[in-house]
Amino acid sequence: MNIRLFSMAVLVSALPLFASAGSSQISLDKGDFISAQRVSRNGETIINVKLSKSGKSKFKKLNASAVNKEVHSEIGGVESNFKLREPITGEKLEMGPYSVKDAEKVIAEINKN
Repeated sequence: MNIRLFSMAVLVSALPLFASAGSSQISLDKGDFISAQRVSRNGETIINVKLSKSGKSKFKKLNASAVNKEVHSEIGGVESNFKLREPITGEKLEMGPYSVKDAEKVIAEINKN
């Protein structure tokens, strides 16, 4: 394979990464949370989390115009995308909905000390 074809193959394979990287307004990981608990509401499984210092700082960068923007999280091998319904001003956040199994994985990973 010549260098030109190799370069094109690398660029094409990286394209999905660049396309998905800009789609989320904010990306969260395990370090952005202190604790989590499962909540059932209207037949859906939601996770109520307490934000860490890094989680709070990520939301401080956003303002009211971020409402209805996508939030991405990847915790405990579970990837999820959800919309921000209102600006986050405190230290708590509700994420979801999740399947019960996925919620348990996320909660266990966040609460692991």
